[in-house]
Amino acid sequence: MWYWKDGKRMGVLNDYDLSSLIDDRGPRGNERTGTVPFMALDLLTAEAQRGEVKHLYRHDLESFMWVFIWICFRYREGVLLPEELRPLDDWARLDAVACGEKKSFFLRHILAQPPSHLESTVWRFLVQCAAVIERDGQRRHDLELDKLLLVAGAADQSNDEELEDIDGCLLMFTNTQSWVSFSKPGNPSQ
Repeated sequence: MWYWKDGKRMGVLNDYDLSSLIDDRGPRGNERTGTVPFMALDLLTAEAQRGEVKHLYRHDLESFMWVFIWICFRYREGVLLPEELRPLDDWARLDAVACGEKKSFFLRHILAQPPSHLESTVWRFLVQCAAVIERDGQRRHDLELDKLLLVAGAADQSNDEELEDIDGCLLMFTNTQSWVSFSKPGNPSQ
């Protein structure tokens, strides 16, 4: 689709593959699109691969963080590192569920594998983003357990979350000390 504005042709690209209406009560369709190494952990489960997990905004935000982590672990100053220095490459060769397991392990052990080529400010940023992903996943897991333990019949309820707090999701990342540091004008890392 395109239109004219101020004498210029403006292109518009829309991708409605995973779109849904706000009042949908569950997943629409059973297809999943995305590049496995960059997908959110919730979407790298057997249930998600069967189309039983609704795609949410936080999945896209988490996916962005995985792309950033991947790039930082693969490149130094825009140059691809030698294969032996790219520990995340295996993720691209795994099926979705196995990749999810590897990424979960990575989150729990990120401090054991600091790449020597990263500036300390970038490394701190990656660690804090990984901590946000891990803590949010644990928080949601704990809420799920609470539902099962406290509410009779909770296991029969849909896996839909209440209306998602998009701003709150973004704030989990933007409130980290390293994000705030990167956002300051004149930051030497920019």
